[in-house]
Amino acid sequence: MSEKNISKSFLTHPPVEKGGFNEFIKESLKDWITYSNLKERIFNEYAITYPRRAWNKYIEVKNQSFCDGETDMYIAHSNKGYKITKDRNEIEASIKHLDTMAKNMLMKESNAKKALNRSVNNE
Repeated sequence: MSEKNISKSFLTHPPVEKGGFNEFIKESLKDWITYSNLKERIFNEYAITYPRRAWNKYIEVKNQSFCDGETDMYIAHSNKGYKITKDRNEIEASIKHLDTMAKNMLMKESNAKKALNRSVNNE
C-alpha cells in the first residue's frame, strides 16, 4: 500500500482501538517524546509512516475519551512533545498550551481579515 493510501486510511480509520497499537503508544508516551521520535518508533515497530494528521486525530479521539469520563489518562502536549498522564498539573499545563495555540490562531485569523479588508478597500 502506498504512503498516500496509508495516510487516507489512517485519517479515516486511525488505529485507535487496536490493542497492540494502544499498548505500544502507552509505553512510548510514559515520558515526554517528540512527534518525530514517536514517528520513528512507530515506523520501526509497525513498518508504517504515521502521518501527523492521523496522529492528531488519534490524540483527539483518545482525549475525548478523557473528556467523556471513559478514562483517566490524557495525552498531554507541550513544547517537550507528548506524554500520557494522569497528573493534574501536566493536564492543566497542556490545556493552557491548547488555549495559547487557539488564541494565536484567532489572532492570525483577525490579522488576515484586516489585511484582506485593506486590500479590498484599496482596489
